[in-house]
Amino acid sequence: MKLPLFRSRTKAPVLDPSQEAHRTQKVETLKAGRLAGLALGFTASLIDRFGARLAGSEAARNVAQEIGSSYAPFCDNVGQSTVFFDTRAHRLPLEIAVYVYPLMGVLLLLGLPYLGLLIFCFFLWYAGSELYFYKPMKLPFKKKTEEGCNVHAILEPKDTVRHTVVFTSHHDSAPLFTYNSLDRFSYLRMVAFPVALFLLSGIVCLVQTLSELFDRVLMLPNRSSLGMMLLQLLLLASTPMVRKLRSFFSKEGSPGAGDNLVSVGMTVQLARYFHWKKSCNTPLDHTRLVFCSFDGEEIGLRGSKAWFSEHAPTLIDPIVLNFDSVYYPDRLTFLERDVNGTVPLSSRLARRCVHIARSMGYEAESESIPRLSGGTDAAMASRNGLEACTLTAVAWDDHSKPSVYHTKDDVVSAIDPKAVEMALSVGIRLVELVDAERLWDDAPEQSKEEEQEPNLAFSKLTHR
Repeated sequence: MKLPLFRSRTKAPVLDPSQEAHRTQKVETLKAGRLAGLALGFTASLIDRFGARLAGSEAARNVAQEIGSSYAPFCDNVGQSTVFFDTRAHRLPLEIAVYVYPLMGVLLLLGLPYLGLLIFCFFLWYAGSELYFYKPMKLPFKKKTEEGCNVHAILEPKDTVRHTVVFTSHHDSAPLFTYNSLDRFSYLRMVAFPVALFLLSGIVCLVQTLSELFDRVLMLPNRSSLGMMLLQLLLLASTPMVRKLRSFFSKEGSPGAGDNLVSVGMTVQLARYFHWKKSCNTPLDHTRLVFCSFDGEEIGLRGSKAWFSEHAPTLIDPIVLNFDSVYYPDRLTFLERDVNGTVPLSSRLARRCVHIARSMGYEAESESIPRLSGGTDAAMASRNGLEACTLTAVAWDDHSKPSVYHTKDDVVSAIDPKAVEMALSVGIRLVELVDAERLWDDAPEQSKEEEQEPNLAFSKLTHR
């Protein structure tokens, strides 16, 4: 009689070689889930210790030091670079508008609408360059006084470098808005109405200039019609309303968990993962990995602009995947255009990443960043001639999901861990395809149906 305790175990069936990919992919997903938890823990720890991290602040510099220390155990080289910028530059247009508005009103009353129009056009050019196109003008009163810190780390491959994958993020957090855009009445009264008054004043300057030009009295002393004069007086009397724009930005900062400290944590965990692979004697063969965390993203991409300007020429066959605002797993998006839709990113890289995500069973799309939604660090990579796109998972429409970025509610609990896991999985798979030199292959990835319900095939008969 055989005792069940000592009965020999039946061996597990040997999978057919064609099924090995499926098993490996499942293991990778589990690893990505663990890495997501570590990334969220990393984010919570730094926010608890340092709080908000406005660009160029001491808190941002201290966090940069911690990020460098976190990269160090997993990378072959860690570097930091100082970048100087004027942290007021991004809010300065709104402060200047407070003085430009009454000046235009006075010039209208004095019968000099063409001077008001010139000032208005110059201001639009300046504000658009700074706030919309992220191409700041060099002005004498803009002084680079604050000190920011960029951090990067490098993990080398086993053999000669043929490719480079750059993962980027930013560690500074955004200043809070004084007025909440979700409170529609307050936002209309305190922000939209003053902006409308400013634009109306410029339009009145244009109409009055054209009227005087057609009447051939543009450079001659003249009076406006009674109705136009009353409108000019009304606009000038509304100056106190426009002054509210001066306090549009608060001096306090957002906690910035999802935008964008969790993305920094993701780059640290990607470094951990590929270092672990290297320690298991399965290093990357020809792909160098670069992990970056920039300062100054929230004031016009200042940190990434400086870093890419310096390092882009030295990168070998690079592609750049930027992580920004990862919150919701059902909003996984790869950007094809950046900076309010004005900067083209790599459409083929974005669409390839969508294909990778879908092959892993994730819903994903590629699209342009919405107008008036700002920009991401991928734009500066693209402007330096690199193939780049941004992975994001945020609800651009405020009505569909809670839009917490740039608010005090941007805390770790607002981030869905599944979204972080998905982003990490895509990042890992992207590197594997690059190292295997199959990133641009036309062969489709494993389909979603095959991943969810595999039909296992065994290489020999078993007793099961």
